[in-house]
Parts: sequence; C-alpha cells; structure tokens
Amino acid sequence: MSTQFKHMAMWTWPGAVRDEDPKRMIRRLKEAHVDIIMPYTCPQRGNASPPKPYFERLHGIIEEAHRRGLKVHACFDEVNAYKDMPVYDLQQVRKDESKGGILCHANPKVVGYVLEKLRWTLTEFEYDGIDLEDSYIFNRNTIYDPAHMTGEKYQVIPVCYCDYCRKNAPLEKPEWDQWKRDQLSALIGKEAELIRKTKPGMSFSVAARMPYNLTFYAPHQKDIPYFDGWKCCQSRDALLADWVEWLRRGHIDFACPMSYYHSNRIVELQTLECQRLIPEARRKVWMGLGLNEVTAEYRQGKTDEPGAKDVKDPSLKNGAAAIESLLRDQVRMGQENVLFFCYEGLLDEHLPVMAQFRTT
Repeated sequence: MSTQFKHMAMWTWPGAVRDEDPKRMIRRLKEAHVDIIMPYTCPQRGNASPPKPYFERLHGIIEEAHRRGLKVHACFDEVNAYKDMPVYDLQQVRKDESKGGILCHANPKVVGYVLEKLRWTLTEFEYDGIDLEDSYIFNRNTIYDPAHMTGEKYQVIPVCYCDYCRKNAPLEKPEWDQWKRDQLSALIGKEAELIRKTKPGMSFSVAARMPYNLTFYAPHQKDIPYFDGWKCCQSRDALLADWVEWLRRGHIDFACPMSYYHSNRIVELQTLECQRLIPEARRKVWMGLGLNEVTAEYRQGKTDEPGAKDVKDPSLKNGAAAIESLLRDQVRMGQENVLFFCYEGLLDEHLPVMAQFRTT
C-alpha cells in the first residue's frame, strides 16, 4: 500500500483570492506539496466584489500556479443567489414562502444562466478542472449542517414552491423527492456535457455533502454525537443531492465529501461509507478535511470569551498534529487523494506535516 497521496488539493475561499499575494500563496502550497488549488470563482461571495479586480486576481493565481507546476480547478458556484444576478428572483421557495438563498435547479431559466456562466468561465480562464461548490442542493432551511457547524437546534421547511415548481413538480406526492433529484442530476449532466465539449479531458468534480445516507451509520450511533441531527442534512434523502448517482452516470470524475471534523472516528466512518457505496472510492473520492478552525466540534462553541458556558475549545481545532493523524488514517484506508478546506486556515505548522504525505 502506498504511503503517499497522488494528489493533494486546496479549496481557496474568496478572502484569500482577494487578499493573498499569488506568489506567496503558491509558494506555501508548493512547500506543503499541494499540487491542485481550487479557487472560488464567484466574486459576489464573501465581499470579494467588484468583479473586475477579483477576476484579475484569479488570472494571477492561475498564471503563478501554472508557472510553478500546480493545476487549478475552479470552485464554480453561480447557484447561490446574489442580488446582481439576473435570475436572483428565481430562488428556491420554502413552504412558508421564505426564500432558500439558492437558485431553483429545476427552473430552465436558472439552468440556462448557470450553463452560460460556466461557458464563460471555461473560455475566460485557463483552468485545468471544474469543481462545483456545495450549493447544488435543495435547501430546506436545515440549520443543522455538520459540514460547517453543529448544534442542537435545527428545523426543516419543505422546498421548493417557486412558481416553476408549483406548475411542473409533483408537489407533496410520493414521487416529489425523486423528481427533485432528477432535476438536479439533469443540471449536473448538462454541465458535464458542456465541459467535455468545450475542454475535452478536463476533470469535473463536486463538493459533496455528508453523510450521504444515514442508514450506514445506524450501528455506530455511540460514536456520533450528531446522529439525530444528521437525518436533516443527509445528502441523498434530505438535500436531494445524489452525488453517488452522478458518479455512477459518469457525470463527474470524482467527488469531494466535506468531512470537516476533528474526530478521527467520524472522518473514518464517513470514508468507510464512501468506500461501501462506490467501487472505486479510493480513487474517485477525495475526502475533504478541515484546517485549523474548520471543524464542526470547534464551531459548536459560540464565543471566545474565557469561562463562558459555550466557549470555543481550541483543542478541537485541526492543527498540525490533528491533520497528521487524519492523513495517516486516509493512507491506512487506502485513499489515493485528499483535499483541504481551506487556504485561509492553512497554518505554517501544517506545511511540513502535509509535505511528508506526497512527493513532488
């Protein structure tokens, strides 16, 4: 069994694209032996606008990365709803008539908009791959989302009741969930077709929500403090994002499950679920690990005030020792590739630890 990863990738949030010097960014990634950078492409996110200077920064990152031998995969969004989008009003609508903050994937006008933005991205930038951001879901206002944070409070409000879905979807019928899965899968398929037609050989991947399905974890409830909440955010049956089916259909080349935990056991279980579901999971699943503060356990705390009841616990951050332990687990389990979220959490102490897991 290999003790080295074939690829290590780094998601890069808008703040770093906007503020970090591209030469310093790529130098640090080279030092960590990261070979793929995935910068977020949408300038509206995280106060990264206006678009023109943001896109100039992206060009700078791509140029420097290619100069130093790194590949660049665009973290492509354009389904989170922002006010300057011409389709901003075509958001998913919850049953209580509130907006979901994500465009309705079923609406043909949304599909047309997303494909046009993807076409522009493919022609404007010299990317080596496209990675879809995790907003390709039907957002039921699930507050409980362990990809980002944990907590005891959560709620689910049915979606989508937009004008298009009211006219075309089998609302509240047994086949409604499958209809939504099919609409989302159809969009992923059209994106795959466009990518392969425009840039043959370009890789296509997605950031995948975890858990995929709660059934796998039932025998392991004692190891999962969040088990009851997970029913609200399981990817296939709650958020209708069937990324395993996207792999089976060949729409995507690999999936990037967001396993942002400090707990080795939880990351191990989520990796095992992927290996149970996907025959080539060791190659086609790139487990996403949280860096520094990006762990569900740390973010369960709500304050940095010492002595407070809900103070954040620094021991639950993924520092160098925690990342080394998680990476050793991935190697032990035979995973060939891994990625990290995100560059903003990359500490200098991480660099030599990460470097030992991949030769250059």
